[in-house]
Amino acid sequence: MQDSRIVRRYAQAVFGAAAQYDVIAAVEDDLNGIVGLLEADSKFRHFLLAPYTSREEKAKVLDRLFSDRVTALTMQLLRVMLEKGREAEITGVRDEFVLLRRERERILYAVVTSAEPLDDDQRKRLIAKLSSVMNKKVDAEFHVEPNLVGGVKVAFESYVLDGTVRETLSKLRDRLRHDLLKQGAQGTGSE
Repeated sequence: MQDSRIVRRYAQAVFGAAAQYDVIAAVEDDLNGIVGLLEADSKFRHFLLAPYTSREEKAKVLDRLFSDRVTALTMQLLRVMLEKGREAEITGVRDEFVLLRRERERILYAVVTSAEPLDDDQRKRLIAKLSSVMNKKVDAEFHVEPNLVGGVKVAFESYVLDGTVRETLSKLRDRLRHDLLKQGAQGTGSE
């Protein structure tokens, strides 16, 4: 279980240093690569998160794997997290680092869900429209959910713009129920 305060502290510390040395993009790439390896390679994940593997052994393996592939700052972060027994927090630190970068760059993160995959042109137009309306650069993640029937749903910050056929039908059904109940109430009130 992740401790969000600790994750945020590590992310803020490494983000501050990355900003100071102008290596934000490089550190984010490093963290994405490490998290990608954790997600893709169950043996590596098991090794890194196993409580019975010594910190020294983990540090040696991480040095061998990453020291010539990642920035010195990312390596320093990994060493500190190992030293403090926080290796399970790496994914959370990466996620928080990305949030900090988006905040700094005034980027709106949106999750776009559609019934069918959107082609590149549709994606670009949707991002351009959101960017124009929100007056921010938009970083979007796209998902396909066939049960939406058609249309698009966009979730960002604490808002959801639902233009799906399913949602439209649901609103129509609710409106019809409301109208029928209203008519029924008017009919019984006049007798």
